Amino acid sequence: MRAVVVGGGLAGASAALELASRGAEVTLVRAAPGATALTWGTLDVAAASPLRRGGLALREALGGRLLSPAVRMRTIPTANPTHPYAALFSARTPEDEVKQSIAALDGWLAPSGLRVLGSLEQTRWLADAHGQLRAADHAFSGAGDGDLEGSADLMLVDVPGLPGFDARSALRVLAAELAAVGVDAGPLRLARLALPEGLRALAATPARLARALEDDGARDALGPTVAALGADRRLLLFPPILGLGRSAAVRAWLAEASGARVAELVGTPVLSLAGFRLDLALASALERARVTVAVGRAARVDADGARVRAVALAEGDALPCDALVLATGRFVGGGIADRGGALVEPLLGLPLHDLAGRRVDGLAPHRLVRRDYEGEQPLFAVGIQTDTRMRPIGENGAPRFANLFAAGDLLGSFDPARDRTGLGVALLSGRRAGEEAAAC
Repeated sequence: MRAVVVGGGLAGASAALELASRGAEVTLVRAAPGATALTWGTLDVAAASPLRRGGLALREALGGRLLSPAVRMRTIPTANPTHPYAALFSARTPEDEVKQSIAALDGWLAPSGLRVLGSLEQTRWLADAHGQLRAADHAFSGAGDGDLEGSADLMLVDVPGLPGFDARSALRVLAAELAAVGVDAGPLRLARLALPEGLRALAATPARLARALEDDGARDALGPTVAALGADRRLLLFPPILGLGRSAAVRAWLAEASGARVAELVGTPVLSLAGFRLDLALASALERARVTVAVGRAARVDADGARVRAVALAEGDALPCDALVLATGRFVGGGIADRGGALVEPLLGLPLHDLAGRRVDGLAPHRLVRRDYEGEQPLFAVGIQTDTRMRPIGENGAPRFANLFAAGDLLGSFDPARDRTGLGVALLSGRRAGEEAAAC
């Protein structure tokens, strides 16, 4: 069968790789990396936000017992019956579905040196580049290696000249948040990584510095400085600059030179190289799976009766298909657009809904914004609805087409930033959409 996937982020790549594993001839259409390349290093399925109003709970309301990620995950579709998890887990065991998807993603990424760490059984305590504490369940290697729970000796590594990174401020914030949440971690200290002149000039551009650290010359120049940072049972927390395509090798030589555990802080908007690494690893996985990647933007979907027949690209090419998966994202990816002051799904005019399940297509975006920094923002939960087979629902409440499927942030009724389930939904819904598309 011929399948087309529109969207090249984690959701689209997962759908394409799942389809390819089931023998489909797959073309993935992408205009740019999309929101996946902006991610910071975690892959949260049901992460707690203990210091943020409106996030998932860290502890039981009564008794204060620490909740596992698995327990938090099970509460999501109960608290929000329109969340994508409600459809994804309707006939399957949530824990098994997550474990299978994480194992599949880890297998796709491993040849590129990127791994998926963590589990649903235990919270992983990570720190970001601002020093803020993140209660994660899964994370990619680098940030995921920096679990603070039980660490006997923590050292935050300062890299002078790096934009968006104030190590002293991050150290103070992290100390306060560890105390507030009650995480068992050792004393915090600060160390300065003295870069040689050639590398110091690159610090203003994190991606260039990360690439330079992959060279043998950088290893030789930094060896003595790094060796001085090490100590038995110490965890060295670097800003997220430890390589791009060869980040595992960079961490390995730093660990060997220092004799300490080496990890990265979770990224921030300026320091988001983890997303770039993920995008590179997904591109390599697609190539290994012989998925054809068409660079362009889908302009039109052609249909005949109850089935989609082809996708026309803006550049004029038409891609015939037996199944179509839309993983076009929301505002970054262009899956939802503002056309003349009205919200629309631009390819098929699919109905859009907010967190409460209300129809919002045709409304002006500003009508869905509230003056509440941490509270619910209806605009950020706008998206389409699907049936349990991930088929988008049309105006009549039934699937729009028998062979049309959707995944990722295009799915509505959840705010990925607020409840921190964005990449979890992308992975789970992408794989499910690929599975269902292969069977249609």
